[in-house]
Amino acid sequence: MTTSQNLFGDNIIALLGLESLPNEEKAALLEKMTELILKRVMLRVAEQLTEDDAKMLAESQMSPSEMMAFAAEKVGNFEEILKEEVIKAKQEMLDAAEQVG
Repeated sequence: MTTSQNLFGDNIIALLGLESLPNEEKAALLEKMTELILKRVMLRVAEQLTEDDAKMLAESQMSPSEMMAFAAEKVGNFEEILKEEVIKAKQEMLDAAEQVG
C-alpha cells in the first residue's frame, strides 16, 4: 500500500513500473503530467485570488515557473494545494494502470 507521503516523494515512472521506457517517452509522460498538475493547481489557486490578481494571472504571459511563484506569493496554502494535486494525479495514474494491467 502506497501512502500519500510516499506518493508525493516517489518517482511516478518507478511507481508505474515504466523504467524500461525509452527516455524520450518517460520525458513526454512527465511533461504531460506536469502540465496536468499545473492546470489543476492554477484552477484551485484562481478560486482564492482576488479578482484583480486572477485577471492579472489570466492575462499574463508568465512562464509556468513564474505563475507558480506568483501563486505561492498570493495564496497562503499554495504548497498544500500543490502537494494535494501531485498526490491526486499520481494516485489516478496508479489506479488507471491497475485497471489496465
